[in-house]
Amino acid sequence: MKHCVLSKKFAFLLAMACLLASGCSRDKDGAAADAGQSPSGSAATEVTQETADGERTWVGLLPCSDCQGIDTRLVLRSRGGQRDYLLTETYVGGRGKNTFNREGAWKEVTRTGDGQPLTLFVLDPDQAGQRFSLQPDGALELLEGNGERPGQAVAYRLQRL
Repeated sequence: MKHCVLSKKFAFLLAMACLLASGCSRDKDGAAADAGQSPSGSAATEVTQETADGERTWVGLLPCSDCQGIDTRLVLRSRGGQRDYLLTETYVGGRGKNTFNREGAWKEVTRTGDGQPLTLFVLDPDQAGQRFSLQPDGALELLEGNGERPGQAVAYRLQRL
């Protein structure tokens, strides 16, 4: 009888360890592969592994040519295989309506640049959407329309909350 109880406890602990290990190795966002070309000509792959639902947020003050800056908040959400974003931009020191919200779909793309894999988040991928490059520190860097890094990358960064 004692052997049976120990065996059940061991089986339970083993099952819990497997669940914890599989949960820790999951990617937060999910996605599958679709080959394409980035504007710079490097190979790009859309990531489409399905994973747990979630929400990630980045904030920062981006440069503005006719105001004191654009207070920016980007929220990427994954729910039931659907991906949507909310981008809130507030023009600091501007006149008139100064807060704008934009919503739509997003996708995650991995491309190779200079021999290094880069993760990009593309807002409104069916259009000429904005692209953000995920940085090693978890920040996002807004890319130019051609998909290249801006000259002053630090000024175009959103920090992860």
